Amino acid sequence: MLSTMTTSHSSQRRDTSIVLPSLKFLWEVYRAVLDILKTNSRLEHVYHDVAARAFKFCKEHRRKAEFRRLCETLRGHFQHFQKFGGTAALFAANAHKLKGWDGWTMESLECHLSTRFTQLDIATSLEQYSEGFRTVEDIYSIMQLSKKAPKAKILSQYYEKLINIFWVSGNYLFHAYAWYKYYTLCSEYNKAMTNEQKVEQASCVLLASLSIPTLDANTSLISDDILGGDNDDVANAKTSRLAALLGFSVNTTRGGLLLELKGKNLVNIVPKEVKELYEILEEVSFPKKNNNNAIQFISFRT
Repeated sequence: MLSTMTTSHSSQRRDTSIVLPSLKFLWEVYRAVLDILKTNSRLEHVYHDVAARAFKFCKEHRRKAEFRRLCETLRGHFQHFQKFGGTAALFAANAHKLKGWDGWTMESLECHLSTRFTQLDIATSLEQYSEGFRTVEDIYSIMQLSKKAPKAKILSQYYEKLINIFWVSGNYLFHAYAWYKYYTLCSEYNKAMTNEQKVEQASCVLLASLSIPTLDANTSLISDDILGGDNDDVANAKTSRLAALLGFSVNTTRGGLLLELKGKNLVNIVPKEVKELYEILEEVSFPKKNNNNAIQFISFRT
C-alpha cells in the first residue's frame, strides 16, 4: 500500500525510517561523550579516541554538516582551556571551571596535535577546505602553547598533511612550500633517510615549484574554496595570514622559491631529466637556430 502512495524506493524508505535515526543517535552519543570528557585529564586518551571515531564516522557516511559541527565542538573545548587555563594564574583562578583538568602537558599537546592532523585528513577527503584552513590555525595555536619548539617529527607530519590538502584544493604555491619545508626537515633530522629518498623528495620539491602557475598581481594565491568568495583586500589578508601560520615568507612567490632552491643547490641533487626540465622552463628564454636558419628545439628525455 505504501509503495502505491509514494515514488520512493523501498531502500530509501528504509534509510529514512531506520538508518538515519540510528546515525543521528550515534552522532549525539559522540558529541555527548566528548562534552563530558573534555576536562578530565585522566580520560584524555579516551577523549581523543572518541574524537578519532567521530571523524571516522563523518568520513564513512559523508556527513559534512556533522564534521563541521564536530570541528567547532573541539575548537570550542580548546578555546575554553585557553580562556580559563592559558596561564598558571588563570588556571588557579578558574579551577572550579576546569574540574579534573591538570593543565597543559607535552603529552596533552601532542594528543591535541594528533587529533588535529586527523581532522586535516578528513577535511581533505570531504573537500572541506575552509575547515582545513581553520584547522591549520588550530594547529598553530596548539604549537604556540608549547614552551619547547615542536619536535621535528611532529613538524614533518604537519607539513606532510599540508602537502596533500594544498594539492587537492589547487593551492600550488603553498603546496610547493609545504614540500620544501617537509624536505628540509627530513634532510636535517631524519638520520635514516637514504640518498634515494633524498633525491626523490628533492625532485618533488622542484617539480611542485615548477607546477606553480604564473600569477598576475591581482590573482589570489588561495583558492575560492578556502577564501569563501571574499573581496581582494580580505583575500590578500587571509593569504598573508595563512603564510604566517605556515612559517612561509609573507612575500611568497614562485620566483622567490625557485631562487632559494637554486641557492640551496637543490637543482643539482635531482635526476638529470628533472634538471633539464628546470633549465628549459626557467633558463632558456628563446629557441636556438641552426645553420639552416631552422628552429632547433631543445629536447629532454622523459
